[in-house]
Amino acid sequence: MVPLGNIGYVGVMFFFMLSGFVLTWSARPGTRAQFYWRRFARIYPLYLVAIVLWLVVAWSFGLIGEFGSKPASILPSLLLIQAWIPTQSIYFGWGGAVLWSLSCEAFFYLVFPLVYQRLAARTNADRIRAALLVVLPTAAVACLAGAVDPRLDLALYANPAVRVGEFVLGIVLGLLAQDGVRGTARQRRALAVLAIAWLAVPIMLGYRYSDHPGLIDTLALPSFAAIIFLVGTREADGHRVPIASARPLVYFGVVSYAFYLVHPGALAVVSKLGWFDTTSAAAAALAVLAGFLFSIALGALLHHTVERPAHRYLLHRFRGPRDQRVKLAARPVGTR
Repeated sequence: MVPLGNIGYVGVMFFFMLSGFVLTWSARPGTRAQFYWRRFARIYPLYLVAIVLWLVVAWSFGLIGEFGSKPASILPSLLLIQAWIPTQSIYFGWGGAVLWSLSCEAFFYLVFPLVYQRLAARTNADRIRAALLVVLPTAAVACLAGAVDPRLDLALYANPAVRVGEFVLGIVLGLLAQDGVRGTARQRRALAVLAIAWLAVPIMLGYRYSDHPGLIDTLALPSFAAIIFLVGTREADGHRVPIASARPLVYFGVVSYAFYLVHPGALAVVSKLGWFDTTSAAAAALAVLAGFLFSIALGALLHHTVERPAHRYLLHRFRGPRDQRVKLAARPVGTR
């Protein structure tokens, strides 16, 4: 488990790419105001609760001022701008050091309508070229930063402008999937084998270079892009992937946002209770499992009591401008 644990942060890159793919696949007609409000209603209420809960945990267990618990970062976190400030006590400064990724997502949501509209109007070849024009420079900057200074590497690792390439690549993959790009069964099998085999490279390099997240993320990116495209298109075509379609895993996907936000606080509670203070491997494994289950339970509770009700309420309250296409369709033929 050590090499996987050393590069566990690549999961964030996987999510950024998946976010672009899913937003593209599920895009529907509407104004920008409607899109932004739906994203706000989906993300911010529970995010705000997570900030408050971490304050309670950090205050109760004397963590204020420690890593992931810097009071100076509370205001930037509330405004979702912490990832833009190249100071570790700010971008990793609150919420157990995981809320920075929501700062990146907020930027991605801001640019999505513009990027989606431009890419949707292009050919698939132009879309791929556009993705490369964003991914290659940002990946190069991320890789070079690690060679210059580890502190710069971390600052750029959290910076939305550097991470936007992963999101744009997800948008392009989603557009390719929508346009029916699939490949033959043989090509898909070959791509799957190559993607899984290539993952061995970042995993093995994680032994020595895990402190270079820009490099490891860049190496894992091609495999994750292939996996997202292959699994996403297979599901979209009605061919279920047994593991991905398992009911417990689907439910975990439903509550995963809440789980992600609250798991640092849950694990901090478990740690302070002494569950991890053990010398045997079996007891340590049980402690990790217990912490994981406690995090899921807390995430599920917040999903059903905060996330879903707040989402429904805010969507119901929105009275933004109607979709322009609906207005045009409602006009008399003579005035078009």
